[in-house]
Amino acid sequence: MNTLIYRVTIKSGCDKFGVTMETKIVEALKYWNLLNRTIHLKHHETARKYNLTLEQFHLLLELYELEDLPRGQSPTVGEIANRSGNAPHTLSERIKRLEKKGLIIKIKDTRDLRVSRVVLTAQGRELVKRIKKESRDIFFYTALEKMDEKSLDCLVECFKELFKELSH
Repeated sequence: MNTLIYRVTIKSGCDKFGVTMETKIVEALKYWNLLNRTIHLKHHETARKYNLTLEQFHLLLELYELEDLPRGQSPTVGEIANRSGNAPHTLSERIKRLEKKGLIIKIKDTRDLRVSRVVLTAQGRELVKRIKKESRDIFFYTALEKMDEKSLDCLVECFKELFKELSH
């Protein structure tokens, strides 16, 4: 997992407790990265429960995210490889294993029979939904449910503000 480090120049200096904004930003980014890592590990744990490697699960997620494309435009092995930064031959092995499990299928392109497109099966789609729900929704919901109302309200407001700033 890549960790991004940002250098921030803050004009306001120190607050009343002597902590600079830069220190607070670095700490916020540290916890953001820790949260992302924890979610990543939860996905891994849950995927293993369903006899999937993390790489196989990532491929299923990638296909799940591309599901809105019409079937004729489903991604090819090469397109998935480019998008995910994997070598096509590495991806082909994952695809074969997931095909054997009945989670994806390869369909010949109607315009070019040399090209195969990769599509989730109904079973694959349901498995992705189940793993996402178990590893993120239930995990997060349970954690958030344990927070007091004031902290949860503050968290929601902070997320709204962060989203607003990132959306510009």
